[in-house]
Amino acid sequence: MDDKEYKVKHPNVRQVEDLQKATKEDASDISKTIDFLEMLGLPKDVAYGMEPEHLATVVEHISGTNVKK
Repeated sequence: MDDKEYKVKHPNVRQVEDLQKATKEDASDISKTIDFLEMLGLPKDVAYGMEPEHLATVVEHISGTNVKK
C-alpha cells in the first residue's frame, strides 16, 4: 500500500449509463472499468495495481452500479 489518497468524484448519470453499456457488452474487459475510474480521478497505474474485486467495490460505492459478474 502506498498510503496515498486519491479524490474520486461521483459520476453523473450519463457516465454511469456509459459504464453499464460498456460492461454489458463485454463483462470480462476490465479496462472499461479502469477508464471509468480514471475519468473520475483515479490514475490508471493505481487502478491496474488493485485487485479486481476492490475496483468493483469502488465503482459500486461511488455510482451504485454493480460491475461484479
